[in-house]
Amino acid sequence: MSTEVLLEMKLNSTHVPTLERSTGRARLIVDGSPFLVRGVELHNSSSSSPEAFRNGLESALTVGANTVLAPVSWETVEPTEGTFELAQVTHLIESARSVGLRLIILWFGAWKNGASTYAPAWVKRDWTRFTRCVLEDGRLTDTLSPFTEEPLDATAFAALMRHIEMIDGEQRTVLMVQVENEVGLLGASRDHSHPANAAFAKPVPQPVVDALASRPQEALGANIAMWPELLPSPDRSDEAFMAYGIATHIERVAHAGRQHSALPLFVNAWLDSDIDVDLPGFAVAGGQRPGIYPSGGPLPHVADIWKACAPSIDLLAPDLYFGDSRTIFGNFLDASKGLFIPEMRRDVTGVGHIFEAIGEFGALGVSPFGVDSGSAEDLQSLTDAYDLLARADPLLSDAAYSTGQQRGFFLTDQQPQIDLVFSTVGMTVTRMTAIGTDPIGTCAYGIIRELGSDEFAAIGRGFKIAFTAIDGESNIGMESVQEISGVADARSGRLLNGDETAGGTTWIHPHNEPMSTAVFPIPMGHMHTGISICRIYPYPRMSPQLV
Repeated sequence: MSTEVLLEMKLNSTHVPTLERSTGRARLIVDGSPFLVRGVELHNSSSSSPEAFRNGLESALTVGANTVLAPVSWETVEPTEGTFELAQVTHLIESARSVGLRLIILWFGAWKNGASTYAPAWVKRDWTRFTRCVLEDGRLTDTLSPFTEEPLDATAFAALMRHIEMIDGEQRTVLMVQVENEVGLLGASRDHSHPANAAFAKPVPQPVVDALASRPQEALGANIAMWPELLPSPDRSDEAFMAYGIATHIERVAHAGRQHSALPLFVNAWLDSDIDVDLPGFAVAGGQRPGIYPSGGPLPHVADIWKACAPSIDLLAPDLYFGDSRTIFGNFLDASKGLFIPEMRRDVTGVGHIFEAIGEFGALGVSPFGVDSGSAEDLQSLTDAYDLLARADPLLSDAAYSTGQQRGFFLTDQQPQIDLVFSTVGMTVTRMTAIGTDPIGTCAYGIIRELGSDEFAAIGRGFKIAFTAIDGESNIGMESVQEISGVADARSGRLLNGDETAGGTTWIHPHNEPMSTAVFPIPMGHMHTGISICRIYPYPRMSPQLV
């Protein structure tokens, strides 16, 4: 059988991981079933040596991840133009497979974090053939311009995707591939190179005009036929131009790979933010002006342009470190009809965002960054969180895609309490603190799944729940609270009552560590598996004899 025939068979295989959107929110289907990515993204250089990658796999296993996100770079795949070195890719796939982990490959090609440092030497040294972006004041950058006729990394990406299919088409260790990383231009709102200026002087391409047609008229400029007047703000017109240019070139890259593999493709975004993070010599986040954050990146406010110009991309994904998580998750979910967070914090705040993303927004996966450099103490909350999600997976596998059946929350000083409404009952969820202690600085996170009209499952730590009847005419009592050690053995935990339910009045999920207090002499237990099922019942507010 020829290589071409074999590749065609694998391309059309029903076993290819896919994004399924029949319910309006994308879920990742692997081996015929929904798959929740409990991921870890390794440090940028951890996949460049066998020893470092082995350490990364060990870290992933330690925290209970099921998927590793690891970079593959253009400079290693095509060190000489037209010559492809793919032994590293084979090693990554076979190593992850050997320890039972799945793999998401991050392609660091023409752009990574608004720069082009992962381009091969034959590109970096050729300033004539490969156009660089120019800032508004004429300064030349080392960032490749997307306004070029050169294929840049498209050929190398096609070779990568072809190789993945050839060596992994049966086992399907690789789940998805990220195309580039946090693309965009830093230092200016648009590229001022000669090719870019020529493109900027031309009429706005019809696909962009069509994409913007659904925007309200007040959001458009006086003349949507030309780039400078496309939007009311010059910065935003520039950003739209960069989104068009970058997305168009990424489509060239993604389309080249799509000829060899049907694996889902996504791009990730360096977010704009109200929070300025000032670390000398190291840009992290911050700023509302394009160019302070990478101009043209796949942010929700230019998602219409991205979708029109890069149809081969399946998801736009946020890298979350700062900002209003609920707004960010909601905006990216709306933009992509699916949510995946390929990069986020690994601390307890990141854990809170994990539960919020999965429980409230139906995220198909999450992936804290830099787990391979974390100590056991650093990773304690994440390890516990992934243990909870793994044990609760049968409860959660379909819940995120049924409207009104699942809610997620992250409670902090900014939002210490949240009211949730289900089909038959309301819940007030509050952070737990030790009696007589100041709650400042504590957090709580969880997912509530409605199993039936009178039965609910909870997964998480550090909260308590009070029930209210939504009809306003009844009280709600707790029939039973069953602690769950593992969903497969539902009765392996304790039957909770007494102090563990505040005298039968409150559904309690304590923190994962003791909470002592000097003002309350009775010891309060903190032992809890983090998963429980509560059955409730209504009863009249007034005695029937008195009505």
